[in-house]
Amino acid sequence: MHVLSQITGRPLDTITLRDLSVQCVIGVHPEEKILPQPLKLNVRIYLDTAPAGISGILSRTIDYSLVAKQLSFILTYSRFRLLESAAEALAVFLLTPARGDHPPIHAVDIEIKKPEALGGVSEPSVRIFRDLESRQGWYKKGSPIKTLFQVPEAALERWLIPAGESLTVESSEDLALMAESPGLTISGRPASAGLILPFDQKLIITNPSDEENRGHESGSDPKSVLAVTFRGRERRIESTQRLH
Repeated sequence: MHVLSQITGRPLDTITLRDLSVQCVIGVHPEEKILPQPLKLNVRIYLDTAPAGISGILSRTIDYSLVAKQLSFILTYSRFRLLESAAEALAVFLLTPARGDHPPIHAVDIEIKKPEALGGVSEPSVRIFRDLESRQGWYKKGSPIKTLFQVPEAALERWLIPAGESLTVESSEDLALMAESPGLTISGRPASAGLILPFDQKLIITNPSDEENRGHESGSDPKSVLAVTFRGRERRIESTQRLH
């Protein structure tokens, strides 16, 4: 399948993750709502890789190691009833990156397989294609807490922390956090992008000031944390803050 660039009209390049294995609580049957089961994930990301190829600079393309960690985090710590919901959540995340995180992704092709769902008789899967036009209803500026995706059993949020400010998070049994941007500190310690944060203790998440941020490409931009609710907790938020 070819996806054309809206700028050049030429086919876009692709970065692919194949057979990414993840444990996830997913399904509508009683046992599926309690016990994690394996999923297989195939993702194709459409973008222009020429800037990275010419320069040799990683930040001008997709860090597929980080993307694999992020997608695994979302599936592992969420609770979904349907494969369709899980696939949609991943598409929303990939198509609405935090500011400055990586070059624009034009489209994604996501397939999620559930190999043990039918006891080996067959392998059910869901495959979706989403592009930037599909994203129009998802992204809305305003609140520092941006809900990327929400269904009754799970929610995916991006928490933005301005330069020089901190966010205090109390310990919680129904919340999982991952540092999305480089340059954050967690209770005074540096945190790399992709680090899963402990949720059994109080955390102080800080985006250092402009001067402290020197050396990071993102400079004084807000930095972000991914937040996932799980264990069936339903998030109710004001309609003005909803992005999906």
